[in-house]
Amino acid sequence: MEQEAVKKVIEENYPIRVIEVVKLKNIYKVICPNEQYCLKTIKYNFGHFFFIISAMKHLYENNFEGSIPIIKTIANKDYIEIKSCFAYLIPWKEARIGNYDNILDIISAAEVLAKLHIKSRGFKVTENMNPRIGWFKWIETFRTRKDEILDFKKRILDKDIKSEFDYMYLVEIEQEVLRAERAISNLLSSEYVQIMEKHIKTNGFCHHDFAHHNLLFADKKIYVIDFDYCILDTHLHDLASLILRSLKNGRWNIKGAEMILNKYSSINEVEEEEIPVIAAFMEFPQDFWQVGIQYYWEKHPWGEEFFINKLSKILDDREDKQEFVGELRKYKMGG
Repeated sequence: MEQEAVKKVIEENYPIRVIEVVKLKNIYKVICPNEQYCLKTIKYNFGHFFFIISAMKHLYENNFEGSIPIIKTIANKDYIEIKSCFAYLIPWKEARIGNYDNILDIISAAEVLAKLHIKSRGFKVTENMNPRIGWFKWIETFRTRKDEILDFKKRILDKDIKSEFDYMYLVEIEQEVLRAERAISNLLSSEYVQIMEKHIKTNGFCHHDFAHHNLLFADKKIYVIDFDYCILDTHLHDLASLILRSLKNGRWNIKGAEMILNKYSSINEVEEEEIPVIAAFMEFPQDFWQVGIQYYWEKHPWGEEFFINKLSKILDDREDKQEFVGELRKYKMGG
């Protein structure tokens, strides 16, 4: 049994007695006589995995209050190998997850994110790390993704029998490619490169998946978990994503963005010239591209109805989002 094998590996590597192991997605809840732990597995190459746990340790050692300490093995290591994966053990937190439908949670998230970015500064990349790197790459990444949307079009046209999703997606491609080109143009006309030259000197990193379910409210703190997508990049990447996650699905309004920006900026200052960069990042049709990747390249078996519903939500939201992005681009910090 899988759980028994995991239990055995844990007891061989940590000075704990395990009563039960419960698998929950890509983690294991480890139940012991007097405490509980979380064993997090990651199926990356060692260099990438080592970068992730090194970033987590950097935050903890820098006294980031949202950190959960990694528990050392009997051999004084930060990780173990298990089932062709690497894994680390942390204390289990009985908590509620964040809720981006709740304005108080959103403001708290902005505060924690700003503190995370400040505490990430001074991170040293070593030779045995293989990190994701986003510095200076947004323009090229957006161009590549625009070309991938055009590849989805070719795949649709090459089909003898087209699905309902194919027809829905195909009819929107031209408009979304124009939106992508507009985002690229706006990024090029911003001070993106100059800002990256300034930000890269801080040697910081981004969480890169600051979703509500990666925030644990417990012990009168907010713990940040799941650094699997951690990336070396400007903090504006995470900040733009938080605004996007908080306001999508019909909640686009400049007042909501203002609250997030003001809270974040009260801890980690947002400069005037950075606003157009955030706006351009949000303008790119990332969700339209992503559902195409999932359907045409990754071929996830989620069913036609799932993809149709997902695409419908994206299309219903896009005009309000575009109007919001136009407003945000002209927004003046403190104005």
